[in-house]
Amino acid sequence: MICNVGKIDRIVRGLLSIVLIGAALYFIPTAIPKMLILTVAVSLLMSAWYGVCFVYKILGVSTAPAEKAAEN
Repeated sequence: MICNVGKIDRIVRGLLSIVLIGAALYFIPTAIPKMLILTVAVSLLMSAWYGVCFVYKILGVSTAPAEKAAEN
């Protein structure tokens, strides 16, 4: 797959996913909002880990440097 998420974007996604997972587990008491937040957090974490964002792919956006995107 072509990497379309840059380094800063990956760091922000990773940190935000950790914050969302912590907030969902400790501060959200009901099941449905907790599951929605965890779903968003896991999708952010996976896109940070693999460097691919499917929303970016649909929109044709890339925050990765051009040489890194061409390599993968």
